[in-house]
Amino acid sequence: MPTENAGPPRDKQALSSPTCCGTISEARYAVRERRESRGHQPWVVRKLMVVVTLGIMGYTGYVYAGRFAVRLLHGGRRADGIGLLVGWCPLYAWMIWAYIKVIITPPGNARDYVPKTPQPLFGPGQWQQRQLYTEPEDPAPDDASLADIEAGRIGGPAYEDLSAPSAAHIPGTSLPLPATNGHAAGVNGHPNGVAAAPPAPERKPSRHRTPRGRFPPTTAPLLPPHRWCSRCSIVKPYRAHHCRICGTCILKFDHHCPWIGQCVGARNHKFFLNFALATAALTLYTFGSLLAFTIQAGAADVDPQEVVIIALAALFALFTLSLGGAHARLILLSQTTVEHLAVQRMKEREREGFRDAGVRWWEVGEKRRALAAYDREWGAPDTEGNVWWAGSARAGWEDVMGASVWGWVFPIGAPRGDGLHYSPNPRFDADGRWRRRSEWPEELR
Repeated sequence: MPTENAGPPRDKQALSSPTCCGTISEARYAVRERRESRGHQPWVVRKLMVVVTLGIMGYTGYVYAGRFAVRLLHGGRRADGIGLLVGWCPLYAWMIWAYIKVIITPPGNARDYVPKTPQPLFGPGQWQQRQLYTEPEDPAPDDASLADIEAGRIGGPAYEDLSAPSAAHIPGTSLPLPATNGHAAGVNGHPNGVAAAPPAPERKPSRHRTPRGRFPPTTAPLLPPHRWCSRCSIVKPYRAHHCRICGTCILKFDHHCPWIGQCVGARNHKFFLNFALATAALTLYTFGSLLAFTIQAGAADVDPQEVVIIALAALFALFTLSLGGAHARLILLSQTTVEHLAVQRMKEREREGFRDAGVRWWEVGEKRRALAAYDREWGAPDTEGNVWWAGSARAGWEDVMGASVWGWVFPIGAPRGDGLHYSPNPRFDADGRWRRRSEWPEELR
């Protein structure tokens, strides 16, 4: 999901050189311009898929109960028909109940809780602090520097492309240690500018080059200037984001779901997962029972409409199972979809670093040991590297799904969180930058 407060497009003269990086960048900015030029969708358009979804549910009920079950009742298999309906009807009612609950529960509009305000400015020293965890800037940026900036690393290339052998390696691997982040070399390669020590005895060169290491984003997401929305003219509450389709900022925005005609956010994320669970249970039951009786009846007595429902049930079972499983995992990790994408981008940069360092795809052990070394320095990206991690899977689950076990299954109760107040992870600084483990509070190290 693209950020909503992106600045004006980059001057295209800076991308005039015929490079792949520049071409991709121009295309990216062109797409962003077209997307931002479109306004939010009308209410009728956003709710159109709700009508379609209710139509699919109604058609499923007609075919299963009005055709399939009735055929069994009138065909001398009354016990089978009643037995199947006894199991199917509660699941169908559960799905309809959860769907109505999720479409009538608003996710939370940030403008209802936050007044409009002029765009805040950075305080003294705040802008310079963005360079806290970056490499010294190259005086003559090249295409690699531009790629790093576009990838979110503001201070120039992540690591220099060293080919000389290194005396130190990542523990347990043949990968050389990356240069210390944030410390430039002085005269003769010594940080204090003194003469370098005599060269060490020549070692057998490693076929690996220096990996990039782990470079978390340097933007301070908790600062008000970074949370100001130019469209709503508000300083967004923590974890709120602007939805271009709805045209407003949503509390704890996860994603915009066309199937429910609105966003999934702080107030309805629980009911969204309840609906996914109910739909998965119903579609699996429908698919299994219809398929079994259709195979038993043979080709001579097959209802084409039942075959359609079998196909739809299989499709939606796969969709809702994968969707529900993915969201359950995100909730346990105290992440939204938007926040998860940021973690994935950082992991992708690490994978690119391994490829650039010459680590082959089958060298799983090398990668695993290198990532473990990164985790010892920074912490695990999905938990300790999540600024909104609740501290445990149970705490993250209850924040969204509530404390009642019944509420985890059925659309009752309410989440514990209100979508407005969240405590940042103490492993981050006051502005929201991920710190190294050595800088954490003593009790968390």
